[in-house]
Amino acid sequence: MPRKHDESYKLLFSQPVAVEELVRGFLGEELAAGLDFKTLEPMPTEYLSEGMARRQGDLLWKVRHRGSWLYVLLLLEFQSETDYFMALRILTYTCLTYEELVRRGEVKPGEKFPPLLPVTIYNGRPRWRVPTDISELIRPAPGGSRRFLPKAGYLLVDMQRLTGQGATVPNVVTSLGRMEADPSPENLERVMRDLVTRFRGPGYRELRKALRSWVAGAAEAWQIPKGELARIQSWTEEGMMYERIREMREQVRRDGVEEGLERGRAEGRAALLGRLATRKFGAETAAELSRILEGVADPNRIAEVADAIIDCDSGKELFARVGWS
Repeated sequence: MPRKHDESYKLLFSQPVAVEELVRGFLGEELAAGLDFKTLEPMPTEYLSEGMARRQGDLLWKVRHRGSWLYVLLLLEFQSETDYFMALRILTYTCLTYEELVRRGEVKPGEKFPPLLPVTIYNGRPRWRVPTDISELIRPAPGGSRRFLPKAGYLLVDMQRLTGQGATVPNVVTSLGRMEADPSPENLERVMRDLVTRFRGPGYRELRKALRSWVAGAAEAWQIPKGELARIQSWTEEGMMYERIREMREQVRRDGVEEGLERGRAEGRAALLGRLATRKFGAETAAELSRILEGVADPNRIAEVADAIIDCDSGKELFARVGWS
């Protein structure tokens, strides 16, 4: 797996909303109901690499659970072969995390450690057929000594084979899985369209940027032509431009500026709509739209046109909707 795709996965799961949807979809709504996702906070993981090979995809989050902390350890695996000793690695990282909490004074003698939930997100082609609990790596113990052996498992999220696993409702993780399983340009565009429709608004700006980077990283691995990639990525850009258009409309309403200044802002919005229309329908439709918008200064009318560009599938449908057919 090319390194760029590795890094884009880490960037995406560095977004709180992606972690929230992972928990809701694969660890269960019963757990999620007790979590305050507004408190999601990334934790440093440098100590996880002491004396070990540096890993690109080690992420640690903490979140409040009914008045106390709960930790979620994410290990992102991008390799041609599965890791037979993953359960050992999970146990080691768990112990290192607890040691770090003691070192920082967050857990003191007499107190108990917070729960730590390890999740391995794997996108390799070979099926994951290795032990998911450290106890499966240890030979049977004689007699009553069995009770002294460690048990520590992890949740495996196999991105290539998400059908029937975990989440039944589409979310960020299952959407990535749909693209991993079928990296055709048609499917990528369809999934990205769904994601941008779900995650509109200023609160999801960073997530959309991460999705755009993820597709760029994946394109290298999937050998997507640059032209196809630009069209697929345009869905995230259209979402961002749509957001900017709405922000400008709200700003105009708040300011109540004089007509001259308003006309200047209208010209800026028209240019933005031109870029959006060019990406979606081509230069000819965009040129006709720009000509029509030359005399339009009403921000509500411009916002209606922006909505139509986002929703319509052709220039003909666009002009019919906005009343210029």
